Amino acid sequence: MLFIFGIVSLGLAAFLMIQQNDERPADEQSLLAASQQETQEQIARVTPTVLPTATVPPRKMTIAIEDGAGQRILETAATTVAEVLVENGIQLEAADTIEPSPGTSLEQDMVIRITRAIPLTIEADGQSVSIVTTSTDPLQVLAEAEIVLGDSDVIVPTADTVLKAGDKIQVKRVSEDFRFEDEELPFQTVYQPTEDLDLDTKAVLSNGVPGIKRRSFRLIFEDGVQVGEEFEEEWVEQEPINKVIGYGTRINTGTVDTPEGPREYWRVVRMRVTAYTAASSGKSPEHPSYGITASGLPAGKGIVAVDPNVIPFRSEVFVPGYGIGFAGDTGGGIKGRWIDLGYDEDELETWNGYVDVYYLTPIPSAISYLLPEVLP
Repeated sequence: MLFIFGIVSLGLAAFLMIQQNDERPADEQSLLAASQQETQEQIARVTPTVLPTATVPPRKMTIAIEDGAGQRILETAATTVAEVLVENGIQLEAADTIEPSPGTSLEQDMVIRITRAIPLTIEADGQSVSIVTTSTDPLQVLAEAEIVLGDSDVIVPTADTVLKAGDKIQVKRVSEDFRFEDEELPFQTVYQPTEDLDLDTKAVLSNGVPGIKRRSFRLIFEDGVQVGEEFEEEWVEQEPINKVIGYGTRINTGTVDTPEGPREYWRVVRMRVTAYTAASSGKSPEHPSYGITASGLPAGKGIVAVDPNVIPFRSEVFVPGYGIGFAGDTGGGIKGRWIDLGYDEDELETWNGYVDVYYLTPIPSAISYLLPEVLP
């Protein structure tokens, strides 16, 4: 205001000087003119140039808006993220997210990213839960819902699936248990010599105990329902314990009456009995070994065929009703507790059935303590 007032005062003084110009002499008028010129120059120096007022248009920027899978490039004069959303009619739901935040000032080439929340359903632990989330990762969605997964739990769809609106996540609680299956392992029966028992007698020294072979199977459950079974392993849980039967090695001798007088014997064994002659040996009379026994003696009365594993070869035996025989022959069919009594060809007697055979002394050095239990 002082500046304007000064300008007005200078103008007024100049006006008054002009009004007085006509009443002064010529040289005074010259001085007055010079003074007026100087005054005008001073006014010009202190008076600012006044330009007409113009309206400045707002500055526009180019930005990008990514909304879901789409992107828009646009120019805007808005100053904040919120303003540009309103300007373009873009609405956000409560669960949607935006980056940067709505109050952020716009910058040239800024990218605004909007992530739309999608509705999903979670089925877990017998319950169905609805959730609205911006995540498309099944594991992250479960974490948001505070659903904890166990080490063996399974989710459908799988963890690498990209979820879309309306999808359902199923949580299957997987648990395991074991089933065991036992198989009996039979024990073996072993024989053990003992001097506490007489020859050809036996006794159980210890009973056998079956062993146990155990197998394990892994049972797989989903939400409490068994869905599978897998073989795991097998092992011997308990070894079988053999049954031990003692057989006697104690030899008791006795005396038996024979047609040749009393003879000492050391064993009596029940056997099947048959009779044969050289003619029944299966060889023709022209054969070089016709009638020759395994001991080299001719077949006939007093030569008996035996199994050497039952009756010691070349030992003597007494067969009631036959007499004393020399175990000098063997036969292809004479096996086990079987004795074939030799006869001369014209004196054959038929034998059939079973007979007690006495083993006569001397006692041989090699003895078969265990004889076949079954008669042929």
